[in-house]
Amino acid sequence: MACTSSKARFTFPRAPALWEKRGPLSQVRSNIQQDVLWAQLDVGIGSAFGDKNKPTPVVMVGKPGETGVAQIQDMRFTVADITPGAIILQVNMAGSKPGDVGLWNTHVTVGGMADSNVNVACGSPNTAACLAAFAMVHLTSSSSAYIENMWGWTADHSLERGGFQNIATGRGLLVEATKGTWLTGTSFEHNTLYEYNLHNAQNVYAGLQQSENAYWQGEGSQQNAPSPWTANPKYGDPDYSWCAKGDQACRMGLAQNIDGGSNLYLYGAAFWTFFHGETQARYGSPDSWCVDRICITNQARVTGNPKNMYWYGINTKSADVMVLDGKDNPTRYNHPGGWSPGGVIAAYLTFQGA
Repeated sequence: MACTSSKARFTFPRAPALWEKRGPLSQVRSNIQQDVLWAQLDVGIGSAFGDKNKPTPVVMVGKPGETGVAQIQDMRFTVADITPGAIILQVNMAGSKPGDVGLWNTHVTVGGMADSNVNVACGSPNTAACLAAFAMVHLTSSSSAYIENMWGWTADHSLERGGFQNIATGRGLLVEATKGTWLTGTSFEHNTLYEYNLHNAQNVYAGLQQSENAYWQGEGSQQNAPSPWTANPKYGDPDYSWCAKGDQACRMGLAQNIDGGSNLYLYGAAFWTFFHGETQARYGSPDSWCVDRICITNQARVTGNPKNMYWYGINTKSADVMVLDGKDNPTRYNHPGGWSPGGVIAAYLTFQGA
């Protein structure tokens, strides 16, 4: 790896490689570009990421309030061990123009692969033993980023000779940015509290979102959301207080949580629930399949009266309430269609007013 100073350009060798980070990797210069092959990894490990009450970014793009250029492409970020305090990727920087800060074909994974001990250490059906990462991606309030083709995957199965993958990654994508965010073709899957969370976010475009709920959640699970995590209001976590304590269908992670904010333009969401309570005792069992049945009570949630929000093309599978909003609470029953038992809303405009 080479680095020049002043305008800090990082160049990685064009060959598969792996870097371990035992402390945060900060990218703080005015011009930062990374141009790498997808096969290269950046992994977090060590005590710096061990405290779930003091979450720490593994890779930090810019300091809060910084303006510059940071462009990352064809890269995958992960954690090498169970790291409950790890925010795998945090973006703080904004550019002087749209696209100065951008990520293309860049992915975040937890478990499922031989580069991480999570692949072999998280077989217990009680996911309290595997708080693998605090969050996948955090776009902070000072950031402005363009993201295209990003997959955030907490493994539901091993790709490389691992065991059962009962992994409790806390959060998927947290967006608190206000200066302009563009999400084009993103997917976050199998996280505990949510896949997407727009918390007081402003000026956000999201096109083509996809999610799946954690397979181990729901009927028969030993942990009900937000457990095995604790909702942290500092990070805008939903606390599931609207659910009865033992209601496992209600206490499954939200595909999308929208809390406050303004100028939100969302186009095309596919939020799927395929399994529930799938751990060793029920792995591959029809009892865990969400085929022709409702498995999750609420697929998405809107609260905090966001302003000027336009959401088109919401598609859900195996959910009862498509959007829990305390107003209309549109259900699959009233909006049938799509992947059975599915629901389709062409236009959700409940919060379109300024």
